[in-house]
Amino acid sequence: MRYRPARRTDVETLAELGLLAYRVSSLEKRREFYTDHPRFSLRDVRVGELEGRIVASLVLYPLVAWVRGQRVPLTGVGSVAVSPEHRRRGVGETFMRSALRELRQRGSAFSALYAFRGSYYRKLGYGVIEVVQQIAVSAANLPASDETRRVRRLLLPDRPAVEALYERNAALGHFALVRTREWWAQRLWGYPGDWVVYEGRRRGQIEGYLHYEVDTTHGPFRLGLTLTEFLAASPEAHRGLVGYLASLADQVQEIHHAAPGDNLWLATLGTAQNLRPGAEIGVLLDTGGVAHGAMLRVTDVKAGLECLPVAPHARGEIVLDVDDPVLPQNSRAWRVVAREGRMHVKPEAAGAGHPPKAGRVRLPRLKVPADVLGPLLAGTLSATGAAAAGLIESSGGAEVVESWFRAKPAFLYPMNVF
Repeated sequence: MRYRPARRTDVETLAELGLLAYRVSSLEKRREFYTDHPRFSLRDVRVGELEGRIVASLVLYPLVAWVRGQRVPLTGVGSVAVSPEHRRRGVGETFMRSALRELRQRGSAFSALYAFRGSYYRKLGYGVIEVVQQIAVSAANLPASDETRRVRRLLLPDRPAVEALYERNAALGHFALVRTREWWAQRLWGYPGDWVVYEGRRRGQIEGYLHYEVDTTHGPFRLGLTLTEFLAASPEAHRGLVGYLASLADQVQEIHHAAPGDNLWLATLGTAQNLRPGAEIGVLLDTGGVAHGAMLRVTDVKAGLECLPVAPHARGEIVLDVDDPVLPQNSRAWRVVAREGRMHVKPEAAGAGHPPKAGRVRLPRLKVPADVLGPLLAGTLSATGAAAAGLIESSGGAEVVESWFRAKPAFLYPMNVF
């Protein structure tokens, strides 16, 4: 299979392939996807050819993530399409391997994606970094609040303040994506649904906002509400926005929300409740199902570790032994030193894995497969927990790095999906 960048003359073929692969409703919309997208241009599209015919395509989204308050370049892999008649023949995997080799060659150290099936991308070295709680509760189960008086519909002059609030909050989290002005202008502000803000005591001071869509299938007094984004920068804003949702109880029967792993919705509810419950387990009260979101892959171990900030207090030195059959350049032992909030990486000298000479101390070691390395660096997996579960092998290394990557849970936000 030939792997190459897309050309202008490929747009019609790409649109037709997308129509067949995703069964989208409009060929015109699919064509516009490739010609007028706020996140990528045609130079970021790759195609796979067999016998001169395009049978696969994907987009390499140039993104930036907030990681412990710093910006880190990240390539999103998305819109992966394989023609129906070429599936189950290894085309998709060959195509993805070519994309991963390109990312490494051009110095893109991290790649993220949303998987149609986790096991498919795990064998390519991706691991889950985003774990969210899917909540389905009634508006009547939420507490009312006097702070609701400060909640109102978003006005056009509020938009810059909301954009700035998102960035400040994302910078405090972990692996939250940076949003460009183009993404706000061309996608988010025109997105269906309602925007609501909490205005502080000073006029124009936006301390929180939410966005939701309404399902009217069951009539005006049995509405379903999908809470797509909820952000509160102060306790007052949190109470006010939750109180606003509670005030809709006469009409809203269900509220659905994908919340980050450290969410406080369970503490907010009057009682544990899940309107889409799973199996009952003993005395446990079900408030939501756990779902996997974005997956992360380290395409260049040395470059990735050196551009990734760690906890400011992180200190120590380990040998990191990476097993990466897809990108064998990563498969080796790396000596990693953490100090002053950064990691310094170099290949371990040949023979360094043998018993140390007299007077020398053997460094703690970690042996990590490629699909676990991303979640470990993202802080999704505890190093000692992963070692205890047999996901990694540790000879004292897990204890050393346990605090290096600790952070708020990764949450890329549903409205950032690429």
